[in-house]
Amino acid sequence: MDERGDNTDDEQDVEDEPIIPRRRILKRSVAACNRCRKRKQKCDGKLPTCSTCASAGTVCVPSERIVLRRDPDCNCAELREQVKNLSSQVTDLTSRLAEERSRAQRHTLDEDRSSLPAISQSTYRGEDLGRSCMTRVLRPTFPRRRTTNVPQDGFLSSPWHLWGSTDEDASLSNRRPHRDTWRTATEAWPRLVDIFFTRRWPQLPVIHKPSFLQRHLIPLSQGQHEDLLSLFQANIVLAIAAAERTESALDGSLPHQDYFEIAIQNLDAVFAADDIDCIQSLLLLSMYGSHEPQSVNMWYTIGLALRLAVGIDLHRQEAIAGCNTLEAEMRKRIWWSVYVMDRSISIALGRPLGIQDSDITMPFPEPLADDQLTSSSESPAVPNLIPSTNDTSTFIHIIKLRRLYTEAYNTFHSVGQTGARGTEDLEIIRRQHLLQFNEWLVRAPRYLNQTCMFQTSEWFQIAYHQAVMTLHRPSRVMPVNTVDEIRLCIDSSISLISCYSALCAKNKITYTFVALNSLFMAAVTMLHSLRASGIVRQELTKTVAESNIRLCARLLRSISAGRPVGESSALIIERLGQAIRNIFDSVSAEDEEVDTEFLLWFGLKSQRLPQPEQLTPSVDLAWNDLLANGFDMNGSMWADLFI
Repeated sequence: MDERGDNTDDEQDVEDEPIIPRRRILKRSVAACNRCRKRKQKCDGKLPTCSTCASAGTVCVPSERIVLRRDPDCNCAELREQVKNLSSQVTDLTSRLAEERSRAQRHTLDEDRSSLPAISQSTYRGEDLGRSCMTRVLRPTFPRRRTTNVPQDGFLSSPWHLWGSTDEDASLSNRRPHRDTWRTATEAWPRLVDIFFTRRWPQLPVIHKPSFLQRHLIPLSQGQHEDLLSLFQANIVLAIAAAERTESALDGSLPHQDYFEIAIQNLDAVFAADDIDCIQSLLLLSMYGSHEPQSVNMWYTIGLALRLAVGIDLHRQEAIAGCNTLEAEMRKRIWWSVYVMDRSISIALGRPLGIQDSDITMPFPEPLADDQLTSSSESPAVPNLIPSTNDTSTFIHIIKLRRLYTEAYNTFHSVGQTGARGTEDLEIIRRQHLLQFNEWLVRAPRYLNQTCMFQTSEWFQIAYHQAVMTLHRPSRVMPVNTVDEIRLCIDSSISLISCYSALCAKNKITYTFVALNSLFMAAVTMLHSLRASGIVRQELTKTVAESNIRLCARLLRSISAGRPVGESSALIIERLGQAIRNIFDSVSAEDEEVDTEFLLWFGLKSQRLPQPEQLTPSVDLAWNDLLANGFDMNGSMWADLFI
């Protein structure tokens, strides 16, 4: 047979072989449940119940036949070690970057504060907006005045004269706290946080304690992460508390300046945060500024917080629609904290209010404690019927006080008020305001165990007597007062000084620059009343007046805790007091320079001649000898309106 025939036979054999079909591999679910495996049904493996069991209405039990075998070629341990090393490198680089940023920020702030530029100076060209905001926030509230011309001093309020002429340290502290030193002081954090929430939180409940601990403090104390916003909020709270602490609480914690240093190194995170967090942080910064007004520009800081709050409509009731209990109450608290701070700072600085009451529809917060507010609560919390030291009852009463002060300020002390109303109408309005303040005092909450100054009966008395002095001092619309009104002024001023003395004896004093200014202006009002009326001098006697002067000077030094402004204000009271003692001995000892200084503290230094339509003071009216040359209707003499 030839070769060609052999090839033909081979091809025929191949064609005769049967074709075996390739087996089709079925896709099976390795996650089939026991029932589907037993019945050999297709299972989609859904958990907790597969579709087949759900249709049959039976219990679905996942199969235990699934065995996870470890891949011998897997290098998971090595990969985990690489991830750990990379995470360590990222943490190190982040820390180095934060240090470089803080070093550059400190350099910029040191240059800015050394020159103390005016607040009205334009922002630096080419500078980042956030850095510009930080620079302005950290300027002094009361920059030292470069000139002392009479027109400028005539409208400045008393704090400008006290802090603007005192060598307060407005620069950053020379201490640069090391990170290791800061971490070794974590044992003092719980005590400082407790001080903050017992002594300052009742006045301004800016933050929610459980949320603050869980979100910021605990992760930092455990070293879990170092979020920049957490670093700021935690350290500014510690700074406020450290400024509040007593001498017995000094062990184991850093000075409040050190906590403040660490906080402002992360100030850029505040402006990068969302609106609510930014407003909370600015309020906390202002709370620290109430202790150290030359470290924080409170006017600018509160102005930013107010504009942000209005920008997200926190002043309107619609801002809490659809919110859970925690979110709704915190929005209320944040808005009214902004309101209280705006009223306090604006009047203290003699500047316009940030928003009118008629534009506000946000309701007051409910008298609730922080532990009553949870984000998971479906039903609203039940308000406390009996005031408690750890709820917002104190804060609510402070809000009512600020609203009453606002009405009195708009009536008697606004720049546009020039006495267009008749004297009788103003007397009626003033009596109505006095009745409202009396009602506010009667309705003040009472606590068995007060935890802070703002919950004591003495503080409510201080607020009331401050209001009485405010209503009966000479104002733009009523520049002349009678002897009876002067009696009210001196009685309230002495009562206010006595209340501060009682708080000092109980160690309940909370230092703020507004509180120090309130005590100082009460002393000035007392001496002013003695200078203005011989009848009042006879009723009080020289011995009692000397005792009150010594008491007030001692309190100013004690409350200020060694600050230069406390010593300078005490020396001013002692000098004015000596002039008043001389008047007790001889009326001819009256000093025109002392009279001018009295007018300075009341914002009446620059005077105008009486206008034709203005009544000439009578010799029978009090204050006549001080205001014989006319009245300054443009002076901001009500800077000490708030305590």
